[in-house]
Amino acid sequence: MKYFTFGKETDPLVVILHGGGTSYRGAEPPARLLGERFRVVLVAYDGFNPTEPDTEFKSVMDEAKRVGDYIVEHHRGRIDVLYGISFGCRVLMEVLKDRRLTITATIADGMSLREYPDIRSKVGKDLYCFFFTGLFYTVMAHPGPLRKRFLARVTGRSLSEVDRVLYTKATWKSWKNQDYWLIGTKTDYSLFTRTHMFLWYGIKGTVDRKLSANLDQLKATGYPFELTVFPELGHGGLAGEHPVRFVEEVTAAWQKSLGQGEK
Repeated sequence: MKYFTFGKETDPLVVILHGGGTSYRGAEPPARLLGERFRVVLVAYDGFNPTEPDTEFKSVMDEAKRVGDYIVEHHRGRIDVLYGISFGCRVLMEVLKDRRLTITATIADGMSLREYPDIRSKVGKDLYCFFFTGLFYTVMAHPGPLRKRFLARVTGRSLSEVDRVLYTKATWKSWKNQDYWLIGTKTDYSLFTRTHMFLWYGIKGTVDRKLSANLDQLKATGYPFELTVFPELGHGGLAGEHPVRFVEEVTAAWQKSLGQGEK
């Protein structure tokens, strides 16, 4: 795992967790821009990092543990804004479990509210990954022109943006491990009480509409969060295609959260 940093060390800290099946490069332009206001740590997962092509993604839990270790060592366990996009929200929720950390604001952009199936057997998990993970591996890890156009359509993003963020050199094992160790687990939404929680969805494409389909059930739990829907943007479109506005929205969320800290 590598950590790419931007901005002054004395500025408030933003940690960025990129999506699954992509590299950190997709989040690099907005991270650099955020660096004009914040200290930014852009995390590059093992297995999906072009600067470390021989590494392997072990599990969401492993990645989150190492993020926590880094923040404790270099930032005394303090995060001002924790931001995750898409599958990065899975890592984000694991980071929220780390009681060594104090996190003022947390932004989950395009977070899936669907649970993994309750499968216990290795054979069942392998079959699930073969079909479910395998579909994404086929479409995203080896995309031709038609697949890229399909991804652009369903995510509501531009073709050039899709082409920029995809990482095509990850192994099948890294792809499988993204999902395998989450099968049979449940999301602990009570973690929302540890931070000032923001959920963002860009519903121009079909992806975020599906990811947010269980919003009413989440609201019924009573756990606190603030919801922002961007009807004119696609999945992760704010950071990906409107970095200036992204910086403004992140800044606004942080300022709104000041004084709350960990509950």
